[in-house]
Amino acid sequence: MSTLDVAAGAIRRDETVEVVLLLAFAGGIVIAAWLRRIAGDRAGTLSVLLEVIFLIVIGILHNRLPDTAGTLGISMVAAIQTAIFVKVEGTVCSTVMITGNMRQMVENMFSVVYGGARPGTLRKSAIFYALCAVFGCGAAVGAFATKAIPNLALGIPAIALLIVLLLCEIAPREVVK
Repeated sequence: MSTLDVAAGAIRRDETVEVVLLLAFAGGIVIAAWLRRIAGDRAGTLSVLLEVIFLIVIGILHNRLPDTAGTLGISMVAAIQTAIFVKVEGTVCSTVMITGNMRQMVENMFSVVYGGARPGTLRKSAIFYALCAVFGCGAAVGAFATKAIPNLALGIPAIALLIVLLLCEIAPREVVK
């Protein structure tokens, strides 16, 4: 077997993994769309509950199938969250990545500092700063937990989501369309 054959096999394996990850992400989006259709205003709450269940199942399976369950499961959970939670106070945001939120924060701060900002722009900048800070802290805690307690690391976001779920159920509802 030549080096070229080995390289071709590795490329095919990597391409297969990428396609399967995209399919898992697409599956998460379909689940989110289905939740919105059947649950309406309760879709957010149900998606958080579903994410908790998925994270627990992924955590269990990840200990037995580390390359498959963790990667595919996290891709699906991220897609559900991306598709359900799309706005904060009427402004588009992302709850699974930092770049768009950071852009919004910086652009809003620029408007405030150099003039021409609409009323409420400073508040939006603060909200996006908070999203960035929470994302960064979550990433740091996740990295530390993955190294320190690898078999239980997915329990941390599951517990955080349970707290969010409880807070959502306790707090009065305000639906912004």
